Amino acid sequence: MWGRQDQDRERRGRSFGGYAAGVNGNGTGKKRVVPQRPPNMTRVEQPPKTPRVARPQREAARSGNWRRRLVIWGVIFVVCSLLACGIGYAAVNFFAATNANSGAATTGADFLAALSNQNYNQAYNDLDATITVQTSPEDFKQEAQSDDRCYGPVTNYSEVPDSAVQNNAQSYSYSYTITRSKLPHAYTLRLTLQQDTYGNWKISSFGNNNDDLGPGQPTC
Repeated sequence: MWGRQDQDRERRGRSFGGYAAGVNGNGTGKKRVVPQRPPNMTRVEQPPKTPRVARPQREAARSGNWRRRLVIWGVIFVVCSLLACGIGYAAVNFFAATNANSGAATTGADFLAALSNQNYNQAYNDLDATITVQTSPEDFKQEAQSDDRCYGPVTNYSEVPDSAVQNNAQSYSYSYTITRSKLPHAYTLRLTLQQDTYGNWKISSFGNNNDDLGPGQPTC
């Protein structure tokens, strides 16, 4: 009887010891050692208080804001319109002047090309009425042929760089370097062109007094 009680006590003791070892986690039944706090660590009794950031409040729309914006946009629109008009006006004048200069130069080159080819009738067609009312096609042809016999036909011609002069909106003048077969040196011929009422460019003046296509009056 007493022997059985002793055995039961021994079993309960072993069971309790195993339970304590499982609880402590070291398998020895002893209590786990708690680590010591470092001496320099500050003890925090309570968590720090974090200040709350206030939610931004929306400002009430001012009644005058839309009026001020309307005025600003109106000023911007007016300024842009004025700039566009100014740029457009300048562009139109620029292209008009460029086209006029190009048309006058084309007529001058056509006149000299006709003289070089001894096509006197074509050259006469490039003359303005201020010349044709005083000079007939036959008279012009005789003058051109006299220059060709004395100085030789025109063999080359070129516009003098930067010689173009705008006399007015409908008038330009150009200087050309002319080379003839019998002349040892080239000479300069000045042409003035006028735009007529139909928009065509015609030669209103050439040489000296519109009667000289050579370097001077023919002497041969």
